[in-house]
Amino acid sequence: MALTPPFPHPCIGQALRSHPNELHCGDQLGWWTRPDRLRLALADGLGHGHEAEVAASAAIAQVAAMPDHHLEDIFLACDQALRDTRGAALAIVDIHPQLDRLRHAAVGNIRSVIAHSGLIRRLSSARGIVGAGYRDLRAESFTITVGDWLTLFTDGIQESAKVLNGLDDATVSDQLAEQLIERWADGHDDAGILIYRHA
Repeated sequence: MALTPPFPHPCIGQALRSHPNELHCGDQLGWWTRPDRLRLALADGLGHGHEAEVAASAAIAQVAAMPDHHLEDIFLACDQALRDTRGAALAIVDIHPQLDRLRHAAVGNIRSVIAHSGLIRRLSSARGIVGAGYRDLRAESFTITVGDWLTLFTDGIQESAKVLNGLDDATVSDQLAEQLIERWADGHDDAGILIYRHA
């Protein structure tokens, strides 16, 4: 079952797909705009089904409730907010378009990848579970230039997936995100993806 969030954005493509045997999706995402910044978040509740959806939704709700906080503070708040849930993996990215910079932090097995001039860079993630504790979280900053791609995807998409290959001439859209899930989802879990192209 494909679950695609509303509110299209000219630089963002987004798509969710639940486990083939579930109505609920344990992967959830969100994005928010501020005058100087765009924030993206992708959460993967442990397992799949209703309880996984509860955990992932709680993480996204907590991110949404802290629009002006630093990433490290948001992760601390999410860790507390998810204590009575299964917990989740979580990645958050702040993009500053006017500065051509992004700041990224993640816990767990969300994959975050930047494509720049044909080169692929995988961003790091701290060990642990949001809601059950984590360690060594480090928010890192990167330069991003016009035409660069950023993607966040959950482990329902193959780890070896080359999701950004061949996208140089593509137009970012929800349809493109759905096509990437169709191509790369492993069919054994929920799948979620956020793609961003810097303009």
